[in-house]
Amino acid sequence: MLERARVVPDGPGPDRSGAGSRRWRGSRLLLAGVVLLLLLQLAVRIWMVSRRGLYGDDLHYGVRALELPLFSADLLLEQHGGHFMPGALLMDALLTRVAPLEWWPLAAALIVLQAVASLVVLRLLRLLVGDRAVLLLPFAVYLFSPLNLGFFAWWSAAMNSLPLQIGLAWVLGDAVQFLRTGRRRYVVTGTVAVAVTLLFYERAVLVPLVAFGLVAVLLSVGRPGMALGEAWRRCRPLWLGCLGVVAVWLWAFTSSVPSEVVGSATVSQVAGTTQATLRAPLSSLLGGPWAWTSGPPDTPHIAPPGALVVAAVLALGVLVVWTSVRREGAGALWMLLGGYLLAGAVLVALGRGIFGTGELLPLTYRYHAGEVVLLAVVLGLVAVLPRRGSGAAPLDVDEPARTDDRHGTPARVAVLVLTGAFLVSSLVSTVTYVDLWGEHRTTDYLATVEASMAGAADGEPLLDQPVAEDVLNGLFYPSNQMFRLFEPLPQRPEFAEATHDLRMLDDAGQLRPARVEPGIELADGPEPSCGWAVPSGGTVSAALDGPVFDWVWTAELAYEADRDGVITVSLGSDSVSAPVRQGQHTVYVRLVGGGDALVVGSEADGPDLCLSSGVVGNIALR
Repeated sequence: MLERARVVPDGPGPDRSGAGSRRWRGSRLLLAGVVLLLLLQLAVRIWMVSRRGLYGDDLHYGVRALELPLFSADLLLEQHGGHFMPGALLMDALLTRVAPLEWWPLAAALIVLQAVASLVVLRLLRLLVGDRAVLLLPFAVYLFSPLNLGFFAWWSAAMNSLPLQIGLAWVLGDAVQFLRTGRRRYVVTGTVAVAVTLLFYERAVLVPLVAFGLVAVLLSVGRPGMALGEAWRRCRPLWLGCLGVVAVWLWAFTSSVPSEVVGSATVSQVAGTTQATLRAPLSSLLGGPWAWTSGPPDTPHIAPPGALVVAAVLALGVLVVWTSVRREGAGALWMLLGGYLLAGAVLVALGRGIFGTGELLPLTYRYHAGEVVLLAVVLGLVAVLPRRGSGAAPLDVDEPARTDDRHGTPARVAVLVLTGAFLVSSLVSTVTYVDLWGEHRTTDYLATVEASMAGAADGEPLLDQPVAEDVLNGLFYPSNQMFRLFEPLPQRPEFAEATHDLRMLDDAGQLRPARVEPGIELADGPEPSCGWAVPSGGTVSAALDGPVFDWVWTAELAYEADRDGVITVSLGSDSVSAPVRQGQHTVYVRLVGGGDALVVGSEADGPDLCLSSGVVGNIALR
C-alpha cells in the first residue's frame, strides 16, 4: 500500500523529500471533491449563522468589552467560570466595538475562523495521508461532524473552540514537518502557535502532549524499540519551546484563576461529568444524534435514538479491533485519541462539575473541538498504515504517503459511499439542531427592545431594571441590567435614577407603563395640609411604616413643588438626585439600600416641597 521507505536518518535532516511542498499531487477529480466539501461546509456554516444571533454570555462579554479599556487587565485577565482566555476576550472586544449589540461582526468572524480551521486541518491531513482518495473521508468527518455544532452556533463557545482547532492542527502539522525536514522555522511557528492557542482556551495545554504522542506513533510503526525517546530526541527543540510556553502560561493561569474555581468539584461530580463527556460523542461517529432536545443551560442537548448509539458503539468497536489487528501502529493511534478524550473530559469535569449540570453540559457538544481534529487524523492514518505481517517497510516519516491508491476502484467507491453516508447523516443532525436553536428568542427580544426604545427616544428617562431572565440571567449581574446592556443603542431614552414616567420592558422587550407594587408605605407626615414638608435648602427624614432590607427598590413619591428644581432622596447609604416640577406630580426613584426612612432634601435655592404620600417596593407592569 505504501511505497517502500528509505532508511530513516538518525535525526532530522534537510528537506530532500519535498515533504514541505504545498503543490497538489493528486488527481483533478479528487481536488474537485476536496474543494466541493470545503464549499459545502462554508455554505452550511453561513446558513447556520444566518439563523443565529447574540445569546447569553455573548451579551455579558459585550457589556464588559464596552465598559472596560481594551487592553486592561480587568477585561483580559478576568477569569470567567474557570476560563482564562485573554486572546478570546480581546477578539470579542474588538468585534463588539465595530458594531455593539450587532450579530454580523461575530457571524463574519465565525465564518473566517471556520475557513481557516478547515484549511489548516486539510494541510495536516495532506501531510499525513497524502493527496489520495482516502483523504475525503477523514476530511468530511472533520468538516461536518455534529461534534462541531455545539460550539459553532454560540459565539462565546466558538471564540475558544475554533482557535483550539486551528492551533491543534497547526502544531501537529509543524511537528510532522519538523520531524521530516529539520527546518527550524517549524520550531518557531509551532511554539508560537501553542502560545497563541493558550490565549484562547486553557485546553490548549494538551496540544504539545498530543503532538508528542503523534510523533511517537509515527516513529513506532514497524520499528521495535522505544519510540518515546526517539520522538523526544528528533523534535527536542520544539518540545522545549512548548514546555517553556506552557510554564509561563501556568504561572499566568494560576495567578488569575482562583484554585477554588477549578478544584472544588466533588469526586462524584468529577466522575459523573467525566463519564458523560466520554459517552456523549458516540452517536456523532455515525453523523448523529439526528435529534436534539432543550435542557439546562437552555441550549440543544443530544437525544439520539438508542439504535443509533448501539450501532455507533458496534461500528467503533469493530473499527478499533480490526485496524489494531491489521495495521501497524493503529492500536497506538486509538490510544492517543482515547487518552486525549479522557484528559479533556477530566478538565471539563474539574471546571464544570461543581455547577450541578455537569452531566448535562457534555450533551451540548461544546467540549469536543479538539477531539474532532484528532479523530480525523486517526481515521486518515489508519487507512495508510502498513499491514501487519505484510513485510512492508516501516512508515516513512520523512515524506507524506504516496498519492496512488493500490486498492483500486472498489476502495475508492467505498470511500465515496462512506463519505456520502456520513455527510447525509450529519446534515440531518445539523438541520434539526439549528431548528431547535430557532426556538430561542434572544434575537427577537433584542430587536423589539431596539425598536421600542427608538420610538420612545424623546420621552422621559428610564429607570434601570434587569432584562428578561431567559435572555441574560441574574448570575451575570450587573451585565443583565438595562443601563449597561442597552447603553450602546443609538436611539433610546436617557437612563437615569429618577423619572416622572415609570415604564419597564415586558417579557417580549416592549416598553410599557409600569407601577410600584404595594410595598412599604410612607408614614403620614406631621403637617396636615402638606404631609412631609421639605424646605428649600433643608432635609426631612420621612418615616416608613416598616423597615426594608437591603435591595434594589423603587420609591414612588407624590409631591407638590412651588417651582422646578432638584431634590435628593436617600435610603440607607444610597442617595439619588431627582428632578421635580412645579405643581403636583409623582416622581419615581431607584434606590439600592435598606432602612426605615427616606431622607429627602432640597438644594439651596431649590423648591419648597410637600410629600403627600409614597411607597417603596418593586415595579410591575400596569
